[in-house]
Order: sequence, then C-alpha cells, then structure tokens
Amino acid sequence: MPDALFDISVIIPAKNEEKRIPRFLDSLISYCQKSRLRYQLIVVDDGSSDKTAEIIINYKKSFPQLNLMSLGKNHGKGFAIKQGILSAKGRIVLFMDADGATPADEIEKNLKYFEEGYDIVIGSSVMHQKDCSVKALLYRKTMGFIFNFLVRTLLIKGIKDTQCGFKMFRGEIVRPLWEKVRIEGFGVDLEVLFLAQKMNYKIKEVAVNWTHVDESKINLVRDSLRMFHNIFQIRSWYG
Repeated sequence: MPDALFDISVIIPAKNEEKRIPRFLDSLISYCQKSRLRYQLIVVDDGSSDKTAEIIINYKKSFPQLNLMSLGKNHGKGFAIKQGILSAKGRIVLFMDADGATPADEIEKNLKYFEEGYDIVIGSSVMHQKDCSVKALLYRKTMGFIFNFLVRTLLIKGIKDTQCGFKMFRGEIVRPLWEKVRIEGFGVDLEVLFLAQKMNYKIKEVAVNWTHVDESKINLVRDSLRMFHNIFQIRSWYG
C-alpha cells in the first residue's frame, strides 16, 4: 500500500459504549505500546448520546495515534465500519468490536497469513483450536449455528462464521472492496465477504479467543431477522 503510514489500522465502531470501551481501550493501547509495529486506532462514534466521544478524546492524550471519527447521528454498524476503514492508513486494516470480546493479541498472531498470500483473515467463534477458547451463552451458540447454516446454504460458501467481529484486510484491497459495500447495519459482514469471494480475494478463517460480554447491542431476534433479509437483498443486488 503506497500511502500506508502505519503497519496496522484498527477500526472500532462504537455507539453508547461508555461502560464497555474503557476496558477494551486499556487493553488495546497497552498491547499497541508494547508492539514494534506502528498502530493507528480509529474509533467511529456512530451517533452516541452518552460520554463515548469524551472518553475517546481523553484516551488520545496517552496514545496520540488514536483518532475519533464522529458521525453526528446514528447510521448503523456497517456504515461506521466502512467510514473508518476507508480513512485508514495501515498496510493491514481490521475492525474489532468495542466490547473487547476478541482480545488484542489476536492481531499479530494472525499476520502470518498475509505473508502466505491471503488477502483477508477473519476470526471464527465456531472453529476449534487447542489454544483458543470460546465462551458464549448457549442460546447465542444455537442461534448462531442456525444463522450460519442458512448463510452457507444460501449465500456464502466455505465460511463457518460470518459474524465474528474480528476481520483483517490487506491494505491494497480495502478501497476496491469496501467502496462497493451498501449495507449499513449488522449485515455488513455478509456483504463484504460475499463481495470478497466474488472478487476472488483469498480468505482465511481462523479460530480466535472469544468471550461473551454483557450489554450486547444486538437484539438477537430483531437483528437476526434483518440479517436474514440482507441475505436475499445481497442475492438480488449481485445475482
């Protein structure tokens, strides 16, 4: 990526995360400060009505490479991620959920796959590996299994977990891929992976440590129905 100013850009979409994001930023910034790589952190405030923005500004004092992007009003997780990713300046660009469900040490542990020629590396909470653990509530596991089965059947082949909030992209493919993304809500993962397969990018799915964090912003019934609608929306858009 010719204009890359950083080795890694981390995008964190956030809406009303004043309770959860401090713990995640403490861990992430500590991780970045110990690394030899140059990190850029971009928190995209998707129309928060709490003190999320104020908290981010305070963290910038200890980590100047942390940037706050305020959208002013709520657009949706997909829109927030897209805006952050398209403004990133890293050789590798990734997004992580603000709840810290996936720990920061998954970042550099998975950089090796880019050296092997992969364009995209995505975390999976359903794949099993001896050094990774997944701590999820049973009903979430069950609904996730059903949803992922439908996705594999109707839309995206060969990927076991499309919804894990940990996805990494080679900098060169960010703009060609993400400029095409249209979904603004939680279904953005579906569209970006569908497009990536359609554009013949090499995708590596890896097991990651993942822990359920309370106060989830996802309404499992409502948002699952929306994402189910997104499956057919994507099929109609791209044939």
